[in-house]
Order: sequence, then C-alpha cells, then structure tokens
Amino acid sequence: MRTRVWAEVSLEAIALNFRLLTARYGDVAAVVKANAYGHGLVPVARACVAAGAQRLCVATLDEGLSLRKAGITEAIYPLSALLPEEAEDCLRAHLTPFISSPAFFQAFATAAQGAPLPAPCFLVHDSGMGREGMDSETLAQLRASCPPQVEIVGVATHFASADEPELAPTIAQCAAFAEATRTWQGERSLSNSPGMLRVPGEGFPRAGAILYGIAPYPGALEQCPVVPAMTVKARLTLVKPLPAGATVGYGRTHTLERDSVIATVPAGYGDGWLRRLGNQGFVSVRGVRCPIVGRVSMDQCQIDVTDVPGVEVGETVTLIGEGITAEEVAQWAETTAHEPTTLLNSRVPRYYVTG
Repeated sequence: MRTRVWAEVSLEAIALNFRLLTARYGDVAAVVKANAYGHGLVPVARACVAAGAQRLCVATLDEGLSLRKAGITEAIYPLSALLPEEAEDCLRAHLTPFISSPAFFQAFATAAQGAPLPAPCFLVHDSGMGREGMDSETLAQLRASCPPQVEIVGVATHFASADEPELAPTIAQCAAFAEATRTWQGERSLSNSPGMLRVPGEGFPRAGAILYGIAPYPGALEQCPVVPAMTVKARLTLVKPLPAGATVGYGRTHTLERDSVIATVPAGYGDGWLRRLGNQGFVSVRGVRCPIVGRVSMDQCQIDVTDVPGVEVGETVTLIGEGITAEEVAQWAETTAHEPTTLLNSRVPRYYVTG
C-alpha cells in the first residue's frame, strides 16, 4: 500500500516523447539534469537510450558519474560550468564538458596530458544569456591555442528568453552566435526546449521540459503533442469539520465563510510541494478540484472538501494529474512550468508505471 505522498512516472511516455521529438527535430539530446526534472535520473536516462538517445545532458559532475556508474556509455554533456578541480574526474569518466571559462579549459587540458586519445569538449559562447559562456574573442583564443590532447568537437550557446512572446532577443542571440562561430568546424548546439519549437536552427537541440510532457511556454503542446510523464498523488491523513469563522493553518491566512470539511494532504514544502500554493492551488479529489486553504506547511497542506461528500481518511487525491497539469501548478505558484516536478525530493518516492 502506497502511503503519504508519491509520484508515478511513465517511462513509456518519456520514450514516446523522445521518439516524437527526434522524428520532428532530428538529432536531439535528452536533458536529464536535476534528477531528470524530478522524474529519476538513471531510469529516465535508460529509457531515453532505449528509445534511441545518443546524447545525454546533465548539469553536474556527480550526475554524469552516476550515469557512468549505472553502465550508460552514450555521450554525456555536463552543461553547467564545472570547477577546475573537477576536470580530472570529468576526463576519467569520459564526459564531454560544455566549457565556459579559460580556467576550466586549462584544467581540462592539463588533465588530458598523457591520455591515449584527445579529450573532447564543447566551448560555450555567451550570445546574450549573461551566464555560462565566453565572448567571441576568448573563444578564438582558445581555439588558436588548443593543445593536441584536447579536441574541441563543437560550440554551443543557450537562449535566455526563447519561452517569451517576443522572439527578437532570441533571434539576436542566433545572429551573435553565427557571427562568433562562422569560421568554426564541428558540431553546434543552440536550442533548448522552447527554442527547438520556435526557432529551430542548426545543430542538435537539447530537450528538457518538453521531454517530460511539460510545456515550456503556453500553447507549446498544441504545436508538439508530447504527453505528461508524471502524476503526483497522496493519501489523506485527516478529515475534520470546522465551523464558519474558523481559521486554517499558520498565520490564520484563511477564514472559513461556511461550515466546512477540511482534509489534510501529507505533502508540504519539506517534500518539494511549493509553499506558494497556499490559498492559490487546487488538488483533485474524485475528479473535483478542491482548493488548498491556508498556508502550505513543511509536511502537509489543507484542502476544502466540503463539496465532495463522504471524503475519508486514507483516500487517494491527486496533486498533479487528473486534469491538473504541472503548468497549472506553476501558474498558481507564479513559477516556471518545470519547477513543480523538479522540486520533489527524496521524501516523495517514484514508482515507475506502464502506460
């Protein structure tokens, strides 16, 4: 019997999504960073590889090492900037880093001395993100001084606002990247999920949120009909009547306007269930949306089930799924669409289901 709160993940849905993306956009890298956006790093990576993925993207060295330990041999790209002291482990695990600084490039080159084959890497151009990446002059200098033990196999950049209605900044980034790399040979990677759908260009895209059936911007799933891969459920631990005028939760932020039945959902910000959902979000009970009343606590939140007769302790309710999408939860919490799944932590077990 599943208790408290859990997530059900369909690896079949993720594989289906990956095959759809590759059919439409060609050679796609599967982004499995941050525990595969909360869906489970190793199980998702294995599902993507089984569906044909030859490139996996992570954020950290530890994520890459975990995939190697799991026996995954496909190309693994750490996208975020690594510390220079991580270069040797990166090389030893045969990871292909996206390099954003001369300091790490030098550390990587030093670690590669004596290696039987040149160590591959990508250089990252800061085309307007203002985060990872280097300017065009630095890229040219590293290219010109690249030692024989390092192979720069490609160049990459990252879009800052491809999910926003105004595409002019993204188009400007494309132009800046094209100018900075016009004489470069090798592979290119520009697009994230929204960029892949809205400004598809050269090189391989990196599919993140869209891989998990999460819309990176409103209307995206109408353009690319991937399916959500996660449902989050919980079992009610308390059901109690409260009179009109009673308050619910810390800070007394919700006052009942009628005699009500209030149920406790054992999911709180200690599980990664967003605190901002207090007095904003909903939970599905027997297909009926019931409002979250009062603040979300560390270990629980309360919902008003007055309009669903006969609700009992132990009954299963749905936090994401049954018509409640991750995008809706994000709107209620005023955050990005992939934060609700990504924040779910180890207190929320993942169960891998068929279908």
